[in-house]
Amino acid sequence: MAEIKDQTVNGRAELDGNTYINVVFDNAALFYSGGKAPNFQNVTFREGCSFTFQEQAGNTLAFIRSMAHPSTNMRFIVDGLIPELKA
Repeated sequence: MAEIKDQTVNGRAELDGNTYINVVFDNAALFYSGGKAPNFQNVTFREGCSFTFQEQAGNTLAFIRSMAHPSTNMRFIVDGLIPELKA
């Protein structure tokens, strides 16, 4: 996909497969659909940025959230999938 370098990005940004190097996101609406993961190198997120996980990415996130609910007794699985989130 695209390489975005040494820029300020605002407005809508489709993340799938893109590489962002030395980029500032300022009032950007970032969308990820579940394709190839974006690559971020030395990026900054300023105020007004939002992330939306849509399509397959949204479905996966909803599934992980449902597994993390205390009533499922599966929180340990989520913790194992994403150990960086453990406090």
